[in-house]
Amino acid sequence: MSHDWVITIFVVVAAVAIVVQTGILFVLYKAMRESSTRIEGIAGRIEKQASPVLTTAQAILEDAQPKLAEITTNLVESTATMREHVAQVGEATTEIVERVRMQAVRLDEFVTSAANKLESTSEILQTTVLSPMRRVRAIVQALSAGLNFLRAHRAQKKAGATEVEDEEMFI
Repeated sequence: MSHDWVITIFVVVAAVAIVVQTGILFVLYKAMRESSTRIEGIAGRIEKQASPVLTTAQAILEDAQPKLAEITTNLVESTATMREHVAQVGEATTEIVERVRMQAVRLDEFVTSAANKLESTSEILQTTVLSPMRRVRAIVQALSAGLNFLRAHRAQKKAGATEVEDEEMFI
């Protein structure tokens, strides 16, 4: 009997556990059903609110697609044009730089030539004009000094004669 009693307790405990599990599963079912109903309601509201936005976004994309294609085409054409112009500017810059270099060489040659000619002219002027002018000037200074000496000597003679006359008159 003890063995039957254990089995009976075990069956009762098992039956109670099954009933409790069934209750828990029923509660979970109800909670899931309520959650599902709420989520379906929220999804319905989101769909109602998002539907116009999605429709507008689709319309914008459909409207923008040809414009984007045109913008892309224009961008490609502009890039090609810019590359062409940059290449032309590069060529022009290279040509300008080369011309400036040639002009700098010419200017250097001109300045060197002018300096050489100026030096030659200075030497010629020195030897043909200034040297004879210095000689003439030296001669003129010598003559001037001689004339000054003679004038000074005459003035002394006159001064000496005047003193002698003054002394003779004084006596």
